[in-house]
Parts: sequence; structure tokens; C-alpha cells
Amino acid sequence: MNQLQGDFRYNTGRVTFSLPGPAKRLGIGRQDQSMNMIRKGIVGVAFVVSALAAIGASPVAAAGPADTTADAVLGQPNLTSNTLNEPSGDPTMPTASNLALSNAAHLAIAPDGRLYISDADNHRVLSWPDAAAFADGDAADMAFGQPDFVSNVPNNGGVSASTLSLPQGLSVDEAGNLWVADAFNSRVLKFNDPATDATPTAADLVIGQPDMVSNDGNLGGGPVEPDVALPDSLLFPGRVIVRGDDVFIADSGNSRVLHYAAPMANKPLADLVFGQFGDFTIRAKNNQGDGVDGCCPLPENLFNPIGLALDAGGSLFVADWMNHRVLRYDDPLATDVAADAVIGQPDLFSNAPNNGGVADGLSLPIDLFIGCGGALYVADSANNRVLVHDDPIADASPDRVFGQLGSFAANGVNHGLGFFATDPDALWGPTAARLDADGRLHVVDTNNHRLLRFDAAPLVPGDMNDDGVFDVDDVAAFALALTDPIAYASVDCGASRGDLDGSGDVDGLDVAPFVAALVAP
Repeated sequence: MNQLQGDFRYNTGRVTFSLPGPAKRLGIGRQDQSMNMIRKGIVGVAFVVSALAAIGASPVAAAGPADTTADAVLGQPNLTSNTLNEPSGDPTMPTASNLALSNAAHLAIAPDGRLYISDADNHRVLSWPDAAAFADGDAADMAFGQPDFVSNVPNNGGVSASTLSLPQGLSVDEAGNLWVADAFNSRVLKFNDPATDATPTAADLVIGQPDMVSNDGNLGGGPVEPDVALPDSLLFPGRVIVRGDDVFIADSGNSRVLHYAAPMANKPLADLVFGQFGDFTIRAKNNQGDGVDGCCPLPENLFNPIGLALDAGGSLFVADWMNHRVLRYDDPLATDVAADAVIGQPDLFSNAPNNGGVADGLSLPIDLFIGCGGALYVADSANNRVLVHDDPIADASPDRVFGQLGSFAANGVNHGLGFFATDPDALWGPTAARLDADGRLHVVDTNNHRLLRFDAAPLVPGDMNDDGVFDVDDVAAFALALTDPIAYASVDCGASRGDLDGSGDVDGLDVAPFVAALVAP
């Protein structure tokens, strides 16, 4: 099974047929899936669909919520409040239902729908059982990093497997394990699936430190000199993203991104480094290749990167925060460590904020997310907005904007309301965006100390690539859901839309109704 001129072509030995390019975006690109597709009847589906494709596919609609007005909120009692640790405004008075967000606060959604938020200034991660179902101001039912819901001391009781200090990036892997970038402790923690683990709020693995009671930046090398980084050290990590055996960490304080292959023991060694010309010992900002802080951006360097995202084809996207750009690395595990494309700048050698104007530029982009349909969400924090690029590979211009009443040229705090007033359409320094499996957008609106949920239209049965319509472009994703459900879930797709026979699973019994629905008038 290989890609030919933008299409994926399957050969059964008797007939060759093609599926459109979106197959690649959803991971249909591995040779070992061909025979599985044949055994499970996918060949028949693809043959019918290839005939339909000759007639023409249906129009493609935008994925995610159609409007930019939030429908629900956490951290505040309503959509017009923005008090830190509401209702007190007192940074020393956390509860189970309030938030004190700062820096690069983040969220993650588990495969079972559980929601996690890094409540940074309360030095904890809070969790709610269902990202899709919470009501305004609901209380969390789990806390990581604190012994209860009313404490917020950093490293409460001393550095341990159960404490945190300014947690930032979060990720939940396919097995439900929670990963936390514990920034001020210069480490990333892995918590085995909290739904099943006997000690759910105690970490089971640490990256960047030799044990659970150490927290020295760069393993004692510190944050100052440009050559004190190590392949097993971290300094103020901002993000972690996990897919299968691959773990990527934005080692923000060292101006680099690290890759680890299936880390199983504490203090693992990274095997790839981006942003430092391949040198694991250098932590220079905008390294020019000489190992010291430099003046200018290059394809090979970074300046305090934070946000990370992987598309279904394996391309790595990095929010190069202080360079006001988003970089794309094509096939990062198999090629060099130089970026291949950029969003937010006219070229790979520029870094002006809002270069070319607010409508065309970025200012401190801090977080990235790629949804099931391949759309890229960018938390453009200093512009107080979230931008959506429906096809970031083909078009660097955004297609939708949240937080500015639909205007790409505006960037006011709370769309001009100022610091002390907000509403369901407003954002102030957003630091995270993520879709759940059913297409609802969740945004960490950090300076308003809240998480917003934007509800999407009801799922379209059969819309496997989450573009809002059921058409021939959904066949590749349907095949992936059948042959490799874990891979399908890893690109944040909800398989329930493919359960056309109502059995609770996407399986061979769904093939006939899938084809029937495609060919129905």
C-alpha cells in the first residue's frame, strides 16, 4: 500500500483502486494493513467507493464547532465571571471548582472522556469525569499534586511522586496513562491510568530526574550556561505529547524538543533533539550553529518552544513561542532536525510578532492541537484568540477564529471588553485548545481563569474524518477504525460515528450499512 500522486492505491492482486489523499491524514499508509483490509471486507467497500469517486465527492465542511460562542465553563460559576480562585480572588483559597491559571496551563481528554486541567498556580491537576457533560462551575472529582481540594502549596510535603510545582503540559496516551510536564520540578511524570491504578495520584515514571524526590534543573547544571543540557535532563518543560511508543517533550527552558522511544525507566535518554543542531548538550536560544545564544531564527533552531502536535501522517508541529511562529517537521523520526515549513512568518528566517499584520501573523503562539479531520488549532496567546487552519499542509492562512467575534484583524483582550469583564465569546491569553472525540472544542482561557467548551453540531453517522459530512472521503478513516482502532483513536477520532449497526463497536457488521448509506440517494 503506497501513496501515488496524492492518492492511496490498494492492490488486491486482481484489481487496483484508489482512495483520495485524505487517507494519508488519517494514517492509512502502512503496508501491513493491506491484508487486514482484504480479510475484513474493506476491499469491497473501497471498490464501491472508488466508483463513486469518479462521479465526485460531496462538499467538505469545516470540522469542529460552527459558532464561536462558548456553551459551558469550568473554574467560574458562569460565562461572565473571571475571578482567580473564584469567588474569593484569593490565591491561597482553592476549592474543587475554582482555578488559578497561569503560564502555559493546559488540558487533556482521555479516551474515556475524562478531562484534566493543569491548575498551574494552585500546583495541581484537576480532573472531571466527562469533558462532554459538565455544567457551569462543576466541581472536580480528582486532584493530583495536592492531598485535598483546598491546598495549593508547591511540592506539598516535599518533592515526591504525589507533588507538583507549576504543572503545565498534559497528555493522555492510548492506554489512558496521564503525562504531566511538572515545570518547576524540571521533570515529566507519568501516572498509570488513573481509572484503574491502585494509587492513581502517585506518579509511576519520571523523565528528567533520577528519582521522584529530585528536581534539579538540568540534573544540577542549572539554567544559565549555554552548554549544561544533557540527553537525560530537562529545564522547565512546557509540553509533552505521546503517541504509541513515541514521547515528545518541549524542553522549553532549554529551547529544544526531545524525543524518547518507549521510555520504561526513570531518567531515560532522549534519542533525538530539535532546535540545537542535533547537539544534546546545548541549550542556546536561537542557536546559530555555534552553541551560544543567537540573534535570529533558522530552520534548525528554537526559542523557548512550548506547543506540540502530531498529525496522522507523522509530521511534528512545534509552537516556537518566542519566535512567533509554528514550525512543521515532516517525518521527524526519519529525517534531519531542520523544519520544513512555517506558519505565522513569511519564511523560516523571520520572527517578528504579527509579521504582516494581525490577520496574517502570530504573537506568542503557545499551544497546538490537530483534530481528527487534520485541522490545526493554534492558541495565539498574545493575540487573545484561537486560530483554526483547516488544511495546515496546503494553506498557511487560518480559516476560523475564536475569541475575536470572527475578526482575524482584531486582538483585543476579551475582544475589547478589557481585563475585568468577559463573556462567552471572549478570550484573554488562551494557552490550550483541544477537541474531544465528538468534536466539541475545549479552550483553556488562562487569564480569565476558566475552561470553555464550545459544543459542536451532533455527529453525522459515518463521518469518520470529522469534516461535517458523510461522503467518500470517510472511507479511509472507516478502514482505519476497523483495522487499527488504537491508531484511529490516537488521532483524536471518535469511532462511535462508524457504529452504524448500533452494536457498540465498529466492526465487520458495519461495512454493509456504511456502503448502503454511501450509495443511498
